[in-house]
Amino acid sequence: MFSIFWPLNLAKGLLGFVMNGLVLLSCILTAMALMGDKGWVWSLTTHFRVQYLCVQLLAFLFASVSYWQKSKPDGPRKIDQWVSLIVLGVFLGINLSAVLPYYLPHPKPDLAQISGRPLKLMHINVFGNVNFNTQAVLEAVRAENPDMVDFVEYTERWRHELERSSVLKRYSYRLSGRGNMALYSKRPLVNARLVYAGRQTVANQANIIAKIWLNGHPVTILVAHPASPIRPSHLTWLQESFNTWAKERPRLGKHLVVMGDLNTTPWSVEFKTLIEKTGLRDSQLGLGIQPSWPMLLPLIGIRAESNWLTQMLQIPIDHVLVSNRLIVIERHTGPFVGSDHLPVVVTLAVGPTSQPAPDHAGSI
Repeated sequence: MFSIFWPLNLAKGLLGFVMNGLVLLSCILTAMALMGDKGWVWSLTTHFRVQYLCVQLLAFLFASVSYWQKSKPDGPRKIDQWVSLIVLGVFLGINLSAVLPYYLPHPKPDLAQISGRPLKLMHINVFGNVNFNTQAVLEAVRAENPDMVDFVEYTERWRHELERSSVLKRYSYRLSGRGNMALYSKRPLVNARLVYAGRQTVANQANIIAKIWLNGHPVTILVAHPASPIRPSHLTWLQESFNTWAKERPRLGKHLVVMGDLNTTPWSVEFKTLIEKTGLRDSQLGLGIQPSWPMLLPLIGIRAESNWLTQMLQIPIDHVLVSNRLIVIERHTGPFVGSDHLPVVVTLAVGPTSQPAPDHAGSI
């Protein structure tokens, strides 16, 4: 019999088909992510744990409510429905176990035991070949007023525009002029240099390494922007960078900060291996996932605001990793600056268990 509600029923059926497809796809990709070390395509699936989790959580809640509502109180429940819920619950648990540690409470630092002034760091991928909003970047730096700021995808035009501003004049110590990155600091930089990680000497393989004194403690700063793994060769370059840092870890000192656009998420095999081999930790732990990419709207000239909806579509690939003796006092992403990345701001201090260097030490 013809029904005037057929368009509504059709739309409902199509929506159900799409949702079922998304759930199935999220489960397949979750399974692939568990084998992220098998190759390039497998590695790409590891980055979207939050998105898989959201799809599966909504599906699990909807399926559970629907199942209990439709089941007859005295009738048998279908075995296929039970199996579907169990399988979905397993995949949900896999992704939840990956994301949950970032939201579990971590011991908060006792600020009363920290002597001296903390170190505030800021990282910005300016998206230099596309983004022309230098004023937004300068305003973000002015508002945050960090002790040290790094820029990547930093073209000569950006260098010229920013260095003639009054904002960067406050940063007397700098390494700028080569490669696609720069480091500006209010604190003296010791032995600041541009090096290459791995065999490739392309701009994305360049690292800035410098040391500073933080309340009597030598701290090594490593600024990096390894290649985005958009193709297998670039993933190899990224792996070479991470392997180089792991090999050089003993020479970088006990206080180490690695900051930059690392082009990987906390759930990738490469990231986990780096953490394991270097003893560094993600500054996001205990503070929640703070996604930084992609801010898609700048490409069409619309100002983008970060909110819970946009964050559901983003992943955290801009990082600040710290050694165990460094305390993360505060961490957040900055405002939209016209780039496809959000800035990252982290405030650090040296833990009270660390022993300061001798007063007579004149260099690092």
